[in-house]
Amino acid sequence: MTSVAIVDDHELVADGLRRLVDQSPGLRAAAVVSSGDELLTLLASGADIDVCSIDLSMPGLSGLDLLAVLSSQWPDVGTLVCSASTGPELAARCLRAGAAGFISKFRPGPDYIGAVRQVADGRRYVDPDLVSEVVDLLSVAESDGPAHQRLSERELAVMLGLARGVSIKDLAASLYVSAKTVSTYRSRVLTKMGLRSNAELTAYALGHGLVQLDVGTDPR
Repeated sequence: MTSVAIVDDHELVADGLRRLVDQSPGLRAAAVVSSGDELLTLLASGADIDVCSIDLSMPGLSGLDLLAVLSSQWPDVGTLVCSASTGPELAARCLRAGAAGFISKFRPGPDYIGAVRQVADGRRYVDPDLVSEVVDLLSVAESDGPAHQRLSERELAVMLGLARGVSIKDLAASLYVSAKTVSTYRSRVLTKMGLRSNAELTAYALGHGLVQLDVGTDPR
């Protein structure tokens, strides 16, 4: 039996997805929560969840930030983004951030259940209307474009935080990871971008208009 957690702050949508899951053989809706923070609390409590079906626009932790936390802390849990906001660029961003699948809320119920099953089986799923464009976006060579575009969503978040002078400890707290994990991300960022220090990273971010350095910020 595949256990599914549904994360959506729209009650009618969440209830509809729950019914679809519970009416499908081999699937059960193990939990329905209205925010990413509630899901993280649920997982931290030891709940047995195989697939998380998540919306992107929710109160508190955003869907993209939630994906990054899930891929870092619970990599064995499959994640399916079910969103009313659609487009190949958004779908590609979700997949880069750690999602195993992306489907529009406007797809028929059987398509949603099929997506859940694929994610549960450890496979990727992309909304049929977006798949060709998403594949093209994901296959773009890493060498194309500015260096920061090679970073994952979580690596970019760490880069921007460090460039603003946020401490590793504070970054760890805001991203729901350990300080050691942030340090690992920092090393990856510097390697991918060919930089050697936080000072060089800050100079890069400023030069590309990614951050504005506040007076008194120490870029060390």
